[in-house]
Amino acid sequence: MSRLRNFSRNLVTSYLQLGVNVVYSLASVPLILHWLPKAEFGMWAVLVQLMGYCALLDLGMTAAVARLLVEHKDERANGNYGSFVKTAVFVSLAQGLIISTVALLGAPWLTSLMNIPPEHQATFMLLLRLQGLIMAFNFSVRPFGLMLYANQRMDIQCYNDMLSLAAQIGLLMLFLSLGCGIYSFIYGNIITGLASPAFMFWNCRRLGLLPRPGEWGGVSWRIFAQIFDYGKNVFIMVLGYQLIMASQVILVSRTLGLEAAAAWSVGTKILNLMIPLMCRPYGAALPGLYEMAARDEQARLYGRFREMVVLTASLGVFLGVSLALCNSAFVSIWTSGKFNWSPWNDLFLGLFIFLSSVQTTHMTFVNVSKQFEGARFIYLLEGTCFISICTLLRGRGGLVGILVTSNFCQLLFSSQYGFRLSSRYFKCSWTQLAFQWILPSLKFAAVWVPIAIAVWLATSHLPVLLRFVINAAAAGGIGGFLLLRLGFPRQLLLEAETRLPRPAARILEILAHSG
Repeated sequence: MSRLRNFSRNLVTSYLQLGVNVVYSLASVPLILHWLPKAEFGMWAVLVQLMGYCALLDLGMTAAVARLLVEHKDERANGNYGSFVKTAVFVSLAQGLIISTVALLGAPWLTSLMNIPPEHQATFMLLLRLQGLIMAFNFSVRPFGLMLYANQRMDIQCYNDMLSLAAQIGLLMLFLSLGCGIYSFIYGNIITGLASPAFMFWNCRRLGLLPRPGEWGGVSWRIFAQIFDYGKNVFIMVLGYQLIMASQVILVSRTLGLEAAAAWSVGTKILNLMIPLMCRPYGAALPGLYEMAARDEQARLYGRFREMVVLTASLGVFLGVSLALCNSAFVSIWTSGKFNWSPWNDLFLGLFIFLSSVQTTHMTFVNVSKQFEGARFIYLLEGTCFISICTLLRGRGGLVGILVTSNFCQLLFSSQYGFRLSSRYFKCSWTQLAFQWILPSLKFAAVWVPIAIAVWLATSHLPVLLRFVINAAAAGGIGGFLLLRLGFPRQLLLEAETRLPRPAARILEILAHSG
C-alpha cells in the first residue's frame, strides 16, 4: 500500500479520534462538575499532570522502539524483527515494574510535594497508587501498538482510542450516578485498560504483524543497547517538553490554590485539544518519513517534510486565532458561569499555539534524522527556565504571567534552535526555513488576524452565547476558507483532490482555487 494512502487513512482516522476526544472532553467536564466539588476536580487535574511526569519513567524507550522497529520490519526471515519485538516486550515489562514501584512507594512524598490539603491527602495517595498500577499495565502491553505503528496502521490505534473514550464516558456516568465519586475515573480506566490491549493484540494477529514460528529470535542485548541509546536522547527531550506543557497546573496549584488549578484545567481544555489537532498531519506522516530516512530517499524526504512544515504552521495560525476569538465565551457557556476566563489569557494561548506550530516540526525532526546533538537539551533548558521564572514570580501576574513566561521561553529556546537544526540537515539557510518555507502561513496570518480582531471588537458587547456563535462561525467559515486558499501547500491540495470522491474533490477545488 502506498505511503500516501497510509498517510491519508491515518490522518482521517486520527481526526475522527480527535473529534471523539473533543466530545468526551466537552461532555465530561459539566458532568464532573455536577457530581464533584471544584476542589476534587482540581485534585484530579493535578493527579493527571503528575501521572504525566510518572510516564517519563518510560525513559524514551517507547519512541525508540517505534522508530527503530521501522528499520527491522522487513527483516523477518533472519529473526531480527522477532528479536526486536521480543526485546521490546522485555523492556515494556521492566518499565511497568518501575512505574508500579514508584507509584506504590512514592505516593506519600508526591502528595506532600503537590501541597495537597490535609483533608484530601489520603484520597489523593490512594488515587495515585491505583492510577499508577493502571499505567504500569498499559506500559507492559505497548508493543502491540508499536507493531501497528511501525507498519503504518495508526488507524487501528485510533479506532481503539475512540472505542475506549466512548466506553469511558458511559462508565463515568454510570459510576458517578452510583455515588462512586472521584473513584469513578479509576473504575472506568480499569475496565478500558483491560479491553484495549486485547483489541490491539487481535489486530496484530489478524494482519500478520506478529512474528511467525521460526522468526522470533531471542532477547538481544545488542538491540537493547540500540533502544537505550536512542531512548535516552528522546527521554531528555520529553522531560523538557513535560516541564513546558505539564507544569502549569502544578505551579498554579502551589501558588494560587486548587480552585485556580481547576480554572486553569477548564480554561486550557481547548488548547489541549488544539495542539493535537495541529500536529495530527505531521504525526500521521512520521512513519512514512521514518521509512524515507531508513531507505535514504532524501529528495522525497525533503519535499514531504517541507509540506508538513507549511501545513502545521498554517494550522497553528488558524487554531491560535480561532481560540483567541472563542475560548473565553466558550468557557463561560460550558461551565454555566462557574468559571470566568479572561480574553487576555486567550490572546497568549493563541500566540503559544502559533509559536508551537512553527517550532514543533523542526525540533521533532531529530526523531527522523536520529541526529540529536544539542537538540536533546533545548526543551530541558526551556522548561527549567520557565519553571524557575514562575517560581520566582510566586503567582504575581496570575495566569497571564504564566502564559507570558511560557511564550517568552519558547521564543528564546526551541523556536530559534529548531530552525538551525533543519538548516544544518537540509543544507539551507536559517532565514530560508524561518521565512521562505512558511511564507504561505505568514500570508494567511496577515489576512486572518486583522479580520479576527475586527470580528472580536464587533461582538465584544453582545451576550455571551450570541458572541460565541458569531465568533465560532467566523472562525470556521472565514478562517477555514482562508486556510484552504492561502495556507495549504499546493501539492497536498492537488493530491487530496485526486483521492477524494468526486463531489468532495469538486468542492475542495472550488474553495481552494476559485477566483
